[in-house]
Amino acid sequence: MSTPGDAAAPHDDAATDEALSWGDERDASYVDAPDNALRAPVRRERDSEAPLGSGPLVGMGVLGGLALLYTVAWLVSASALPVDVGGGPATAFSELLRVLAVMAPALWFVATLWLGRSASVRTRFVWLVAGALVLVPWPFILTRNFG
Repeated sequence: MSTPGDAAAPHDDAATDEALSWGDERDASYVDAPDNALRAPVRRERDSEAPLGSGPLVGMGVLGGLALLYTVAWLVSASALPVDVGGGPATAFSELLRVLAVMAPALWFVATLWLGRSASVRTRFVWLVAGALVLVPWPFILTRNFG
């Protein structure tokens, strides 16, 4: 009786080749098949006119609502905090900066959507989240007692 590792044992090459075969090489699931129908999908160009899906639309709505809340918070803070600069051009400049501070969150949101029309949804979200982080109405948060 011979053992599998015995050199004197007879070998059946056809059985070995059949055991190491994965089937028909013309099969579409076979990796090296010349007419393989399974290929990586080709990336399409993004259609800028295509409507957003429900996820991005809800996300942009939430960030737009946050921008609106920030605008209201800046308006409340700007009207409550007195600024005395002495009159003249400094007063006009101070009022201009106050108006821009109130409008900044809404302007950021609109500018991101308008200037990012051709950008990907991910890029627009990054800019909207950056605006939400940069334009936090700290005067409103720090001067209120929420307890």
